[in-house]
Parts: sequence; structure tokens; C-alpha cells
Amino acid sequence: MKKKMKKLFIYAAVLLLSLPVAAQEAYSAYSPYSLFGIGQIESVGDQNTAAMGGIGVGLRDPSLINLLNPAAVTAREENAFMLDFGVKQSNVIFTGADAEGKLARSAKNLFNIDHVVASFPIFKHSAFKVGIMPYSNTGYAFTFHEYKDEVLANLGDVQYFRSGQGGINQLFAGAGVTLFDRLSLGADAIFYLGTIKRSTSTYFNTNENQRTATRTWKAVPRGFSAKLGLQYEQPLGNNLSLTVGATYKIGSTLKGDYSDMAYATGGNYTDTTINNSYTVKYSIPQEIAAGFTLRKSDSWMFGFDYTRQDWTKSVFDPTPGVNFSTGVTQSFNAGIEYIPNRYDVRYYFRTVTYRLGAYHKTQYIMIDGHQVTTNGITVGFALPVYNRRTSVSVAVDVGETSLAGVKDLTAPGNVRERFVKISMGLNLYDLWFQKVLYN
Repeated sequence: MKKKMKKLFIYAAVLLLSLPVAAQEAYSAYSPYSLFGIGQIESVGDQNTAAMGGIGVGLRDPSLINLLNPAAVTAREENAFMLDFGVKQSNVIFTGADAEGKLARSAKNLFNIDHVVASFPIFKHSAFKVGIMPYSNTGYAFTFHEYKDEVLANLGDVQYFRSGQGGINQLFAGAGVTLFDRLSLGADAIFYLGTIKRSTSTYFNTNENQRTATRTWKAVPRGFSAKLGLQYEQPLGNNLSLTVGATYKIGSTLKGDYSDMAYATGGNYTDTTINNSYTVKYSIPQEIAAGFTLRKSDSWMFGFDYTRQDWTKSVFDPTPGVNFSTGVTQSFNAGIEYIPNRYDVRYYFRTVTYRLGAYHKTQYIMIDGHQVTTNGITVGFALPVYNRRTSVSVAVDVGETSLAGVKDLTAPGNVRERFVKISMGLNLYDLWFQKVLYN
């Protein structure tokens, strides 16, 4: 048993360390809207909850680790050890106006590690979890040529390039306890860490008298927060049960080093024109969420969540030429799951968990008073292996992101993103400290 535990912990540690490294070497996400603030905020959860529209605040399921409510960590068999490792593949088509106001399209495909989390029991009716997952992502790169005749006449072919990369991860550890068999309480301690890099360059392709001008910004924010959660489960008879849940995430301030550099390059030499370093502060507001699930044991479940976070008092660096502001984020999530017969020994696909969901959410990013909004539908399944609790899970998210209320795709700042995101994960489930009986 000790050897088995040691191998599991080593495996989890390697995966935890690999996540931020992988995120730094490639784009962890890609969206023009991540140009603003701290980038796009990622949805919390694994591939299991993602397949149900992202619900989880009122979800209690002993076969998975619920990342949305700290109180749900106690929904487990008493000696169960669980490890969840997930990856995500994103396919996005972008449609919007180019520099001349003409309709243009592009596409991007990404593959990244998404999360790693482990959970194990502490005492009776209590459990612990630890893991890492993304909080926000920044990823964009676009180039365009100057088209104004007066500029072309004086400077020739001028090319502009802007890019951004990085993000903020959240490392968390939490514990929960169940009281009176129905009430569960939990808390997560959260440590934010990450790096966000942005740059802009101007190239004078046909003018030897002008040098390439580049400016870079780099932020390395760090900070702490906490998330509190509760769930209450009420039996209704006929194998039905209702679970209600709520969470509260404490607001926090991320601080870190910030560098601002500008330099001009020409020939074999480079001149640094700006080299400033100071401390940056990002304000992350408090978040509240509530939800419920109605379940018929080992058969079906329906759930709904609502989440709200007010970013209006958070201040970020302005973006020249764009009227960027912050707003209130809201998320409405609904999902269902169905298991034909979890314990069927003849037909395997009757033991599969099938999931379906939908969501609508507004992001904190506003452009010209219009809020970035995402709508999507989700579908997925969990294939049981080994002990019926261990499973391979898949979720498919099909949706669209754009500015709310703006139908004109050539309007400044409006980029329509149509995406298909595929999340895949392995849910390892094992029972510890069992006494084996021999006849």
C-alpha cells in the first residue's frame, strides 16, 4: 500500500509541475479579446462538469472531483483516493473586420493540459484535495499593413505586429466535512501565479532610413484568495434527492513585477528608449454562486447554476484606440446526465454516463459599452473502466463568443468566435486501507 501511495503522489506531483511549464511554451488560449485586462477568465471545472453546461455548485457525485464547490469534496466513499487529469483541444474560427474595415476570417487550433487535481480522505466524513488549473489566459497575434496613402507616400510599406501570451494559473488546496449526514462545508485556499507578456512592433519594410520599433510589457502577478462552499442534501423519497449549494470567493489583489521596455533596431545595433520597472496591481472581485441538482440515484440528474462577479471597480491599463471598460459577469448553466444501468453486466454501453448541457455567460470585458458574451451547448460521456468508478471522460463544447447587441461583424472591436472545444480526462479512482479477507 505504501509503495502504491508513493507512486500516485509522484505521478500527481509530476503532472502538477508540468502544467505551468506547458502553458509557458505555447499558447494556452487564443482570442483577440484576451488583449484586454488579465485576459479571458476560464470556466472552472473538469470535463465531467463541462459536459453538463458547467454546473457543479449543487453537484454531489462520489465518482468525480467537483472543482466548483469546496464542500463537494466529501461526496465520496470513505477510503476513496481520486486523481483527475484533463486536457483540452480548441478549434476556433474568427470573423471580423481587418484594418481597412473589410470582413476577414482566420482560424486557430490549440491543444493544452487543462488541470490536475487529487483528492483523498482525512478522517471520517472529511476529505482533502489539491490541484492546479488555469484562471485566465492571454493569447493573440495579428499583423496588418498600413493602408493610408499619405503614410505610404512618406514611409513606404509599414507593417504592424501585436502579440500577447501567458496567463494566470490557480494552485489550490482545500478540505471539507459533512455534518449531520446532510450538511457539507468546505474551503479552498487559492494561490494565483502567472506571467502575461504583450508586445507591439512596427516594421518599415521598404524604408532603410527607419528602424524597427518594438515595445514589450511583462507582468508577473501573484496573490492569494479563498473560496468557501456549502451543500445541503435532502432526500425526497422514491430514490430522489435534492441538493442545494452555494459558494463565495473572497476578492483579492494580485501584485507583482511589471516591466515596460521599448527599443529601436536597425543594422547591427539596438537602442533602448524606454526601460521601466515597477509593481503592478490587479484587483480580482469577490464572486458568488448558487445552484441545485435533482437526482434519482444511479439513473438521472438535472442541475442549474448561477454565478455573479462585479468587475466594474477593477482598473486595468487602457488600450490605445479602443474604448475598453469592465462590467459585471454573470453565468447561467444547466445540465443533465443519464445512466441507463450502472451495474449492467451484459451491455457495456448501458453503464456509460451520458451528459448534456447549455450555458450563457457574460465576460468582464466591454468594448464601446457592449459586453463580450458567450453562448454554448455541451455534450459528453464517461466510459467506466476497471471498478466502474474509474472512467475516461469526454466533453464537447460548441458555442459562439461576440459583443452582445452588435450584429455587424465589421463594427470596430467586434470579433465573432465560433468554436468547438473538446475536453478529455482520466478519472482514477481507488480504495485505500481495505482489509482483504481470505477463506
